[in-house]
Amino acid sequence: MNLTQSEWRTEGKETLVCDINDPHSFPTLRLESNEGSDRNLYVSARELAHWGNLHLNKGMHEGKQLLPKEVFDIVTSVQTPDALPVHLPKLGFFWWIQNSNVENCEIGPSLPEQTFQILGASGCSCTVIPKHNAVVVRMTNSLWTFGGKNEFDYISDIQEFGNLAEATLRNWS
Repeated sequence: MNLTQSEWRTEGKETLVCDINDPHSFPTLRLESNEGSDRNLYVSARELAHWGNLHLNKGMHEGKQLLPKEVFDIVTSVQTPDALPVHLPKLGFFWWIQNSNVENCEIGPSLPEQTFQILGASGCSCTVIPKHNAVVVRMTNSLWTFGGKNEFDYISDIQEFGNLAEATLRNWS
C-alpha cells in the first residue's frame, strides 16, 4: 500500500507528534515498551484513513485484492461471545461494531448498523461507515482529556464526533 508514515517507534523522531499531558506544560513524546503490548504505533491521518478504506473495501486496494475478502468479513463482524449481555459493546478483531442495543458504546448512536470503529491510545479514531461508503478519521494527541481526566467525558465526545460525521454524510448524500 506504500505506507510511509506508519511505523512502530521505540525511539524519538523529529516528525512524531507529542502528547499533551497538561495544557500548562510542554507536550512530551510517549514511547513505551518495544514488546508490542504498549502504544508505539505512529500513523498519519491519511494513512489511518487508508487503513479504514482497506477494511471498507474488504481488502481491495487500487484494483488489487491484497488479502482475501473473507478476512475482512470476519475482522469487521461481531466476534464477541453471545454470552455477553446485549447492552454491552460488541467487538470484531480490534474494531468496535455498531449495535443499536448497546449502552455506552464508543460509536455514536446515530451511526447506522454495520459501522465499525477503531480507537487510538491518545484519542484518535478511524470510523468506517459502509452505508455511506465513507471513512472518517479523527486525530488528537491529548492525554489531558483522556480517561475521564478533568471532567472530560471521552465516550460522549467520541460519540458526538461520530454523530456529527453521520449527520454531515447524510446531509451531503
